[in-house]
Amino acid sequence: MSSPPSTPPTQDILDSIQEQVEDLCHIHDHITRIIANLDIEDDWFTGYNHPKKSDYDLNGMVQTFLYMHARGFDEAETARRLKGAAYIYIQFGLPRPPTKQLINYTKKKRFSLQERKTLKTAGKRIRNICADHDLVRTDTTTEPALDPDDIRGTDIEEEQIMDAVERASDLGFSGFTANRASNTKYALEAYLERQAYLNMTNAAATTPRRRFARLSDRDEVPHGSSHNRTMKKIADPDSQLTFDEFVEVGRIPDWQRIRDETLQAFHTGVERILDEITDDDRGQVGIREPVNAAIDIVTWNFWPSPFQKQEETEPGEQPVTFKTSSGKTRTEYLKEEYPVMASGFKESHERGYKFATLTIVAENTPIVLAIEPVRDVRAWEDETEVHRTSRADIVDRLLEQAQRHVDINKVFADREFDAHEVRHLINKHDLFYVIGKRKQATADKENIEEVEKHPVIDARVEYASLTVDGETHDLSIMYVPKNAAIENEERDEDGWDEYAIFTTNYKVEPERAIGLTAQYRDRWEIENQYKSIQKHFLPTSASKDYRVRFLYFTIGVLMYNVWRLTNFVLRDEIDVDLGEKPPLRAGEIVELVAFCLFDPGD
Repeated sequence: MSSPPSTPPTQDILDSIQEQVEDLCHIHDHITRIIANLDIEDDWFTGYNHPKKSDYDLNGMVQTFLYMHARGFDEAETARRLKGAAYIYIQFGLPRPPTKQLINYTKKKRFSLQERKTLKTAGKRIRNICADHDLVRTDTTTEPALDPDDIRGTDIEEEQIMDAVERASDLGFSGFTANRASNTKYALEAYLERQAYLNMTNAAATTPRRRFARLSDRDEVPHGSSHNRTMKKIADPDSQLTFDEFVEVGRIPDWQRIRDETLQAFHTGVERILDEITDDDRGQVGIREPVNAAIDIVTWNFWPSPFQKQEETEPGEQPVTFKTSSGKTRTEYLKEEYPVMASGFKESHERGYKFATLTIVAENTPIVLAIEPVRDVRAWEDETEVHRTSRADIVDRLLEQAQRHVDINKVFADREFDAHEVRHLINKHDLFYVIGKRKQATADKENIEEVEKHPVIDARVEYASLTVDGETHDLSIMYVPKNAAIENEERDEDGWDEYAIFTTNYKVEPERAIGLTAQYRDRWEIENQYKSIQKHFLPTSASKDYRVRFLYFTIGVLMYNVWRLTNFVLRDEIDVDLGEKPPLRAGEIVELVAFCLFDPGD
């Protein structure tokens, strides 16, 4: 009778794993992918493979426990991650995601106490090695995207995804041009390909080329320095003026000219994406018009401080004294060159760029139709001397852009747009609106208290009129219970937390008010999904050049639209609800798009 196979000493197992991880850190850029590529020897854990006792092979379950210990997760979180957006269980070669109960059973019944200690020690060692190579991110929510090989044999086949991504990308990026010399080394598409890659991987333009070069189909890829120059040319207005000319009275500010230049290509992509959604040959019904639209403001932090130390100032330079958002008085010396379009945020220590967007509130396919830069007055500025983009002007331009593509019925906006001028402007466009209202009037408090005390009704409507520039329209002020759909409204210090207030130019009764504000729920769902742009589709950038900032954001929005269109195109292939749970999540499309964003060409 043959003796059972012996298990190598723990130190030998740890040494082998350490050696593999050291090598893999030079190939892969994420700790999860490194674990997925470890070779697990059959004789390392001899107690596991009992015949007919497990559908999960040794290699995948060892990787599961190494992943759990290396990432510092408990069993419940590990189970959730394995079946989550990045389909980690596929990367570990498992037939389906294991449950928390199965993970616990495997630990106790299929690994010995010594083997469990070995897995825990190995997991911690993997984390330390990856940390030394800067491959452990503080954001533990981020997981690597799927490689095409990862999805072979699954419900989402590689060929289907590749075809959809390639088609969507070709449509979204077709409008970009640049004034470049005829003898340039790389085609413009090569730079756009690289920029899309940077946007999707949260990388910077100076990121080493090696990994991108490995993913690209091109023989050579552009260098970071030439990349920056080319991106600026794409966003350059047709005739560049000097700075002195920009600031002369009557001249159009440079940021507006940059916006106009960049948005031409954006709208070409939007138009082609909408045409693809309405495809008679493929039987697509498209987006039903008129559509409802959500307006929102997205932020992109700019971390450098606008202030300088007193010892760094020039002789005679005077400080400014101002009040912060918390009401405290502050005295600071300002830097001479600080980005014109960087605004202050609600938190007094944060600043950055703001962009207003208009998105279709449509089931399954929320496409961003319009972008507009936002410039708010900063705390230290005199608002009478500084240009601020008014909310009414922003909404006007967004509607003008969006109505080039679709007919709009209703516009949803939060309390950021609670202004008489905004309501008046939307009404002049012959559109309906539902806009959140701040709780500020005594009448608001009295109305909420009355409906709270009423034994039957749970909503109240007050009728009023609004006059702006001599023109008047009627509006309804709706007091409705704050349910889960509008829980994102900011909490108030005055105790009115159970009710929210909305205004509309509909004439509504109380029972209709709840139904109308229920449509506002779609706006919140879209807003939460739209935050994917900030998380997945913006690159790392320290640039002060607004050409770079606005172009990068515009490409990020296009990448979001490409993601949405990709899932829409896949509708014919995969029978799932593509709106709530698209077969391709935002984080998964990163490398897939990098593989086939453009035809490599010459």
